[in-house]
Amino acid sequence: MASAMLCKVCGDRSSGKHYGSICCDGCSCFFKRSIRKRAFYTCISGQGGCSVDKARRNWCPFCRLQKCFLVGMNAAAVQEERGPRITESIPTQILVQVLAACIRQARANESFASFSREQQNKILQHVWFECFILRVANWSIDISSIVERCADEQLRTIVQHTKELQVDLIELSLLETMILCRKASAASSISGTSCTALSSSSLLPFSCYRLGRLLLGLRGLSMHCYESSVRAMFHGVTGDGLMEHFIIKL
Repeated sequence: MASAMLCKVCGDRSSGKHYGSICCDGCSCFFKRSIRKRAFYTCISGQGGCSVDKARRNWCPFCRLQKCFLVGMNAAAVQEERGPRITESIPTQILVQVLAACIRQARANESFASFSREQQNKILQHVWFECFILRVANWSIDISSIVERCADEQLRTIVQHTKELQVDLIELSLLETMILCRKASAASSISGTSCTALSSSSLLPFSCYRLGRLLLGLRGLSMHCYESSVRAMFHGVTGDGLMEHFIIKL
């Protein structure tokens, strides 16, 4: 079978183009249903990048929808067909789902999970945008084109700088722990332990240099101008409501 007639989303047999990309009937219906219902999905792994193929396409609707967009499926084509009017941009909807996955991933952090839900909410109200930038820059699939379309110049710059740190999964987890725990006085020892572990985790010959670079990158994330940029990016979703209310619900 010619590769041109395989679904670009899951690899199943395709009957042709649907909504701007070659895909199977199953992925076409899934995409149409998701857009019309303005479905809000969460990645089952909390990190994105789940395998989407013929056998596993129904496992994670979040990653399946992301892949639909990545292969060029067009939500406007669904709207023009006869669906409800879509007010906010599709890229922003994707980033909202990424944000939800980031918050849930933070709550699942081993050290952070030891806090009460109330304590978690108070901390996340201060650091949610740092966790978001850190995760977006290190998302398991490349979403830089989506960030490019939605973010302002200074937010695009900090995402790119964070991406250039090229952190591995261990460093990513430890940096996230430091972000989450530094705001809680009772968790200062956790943050210190994470810093020590971060230094030890580096396999580079100049581990002190590596640690310093990572800590400088971490400090850069906390600048309030970036919080304003992220809030502005999501304003079409939250409106005049507080982002904190959105976070508490997750």
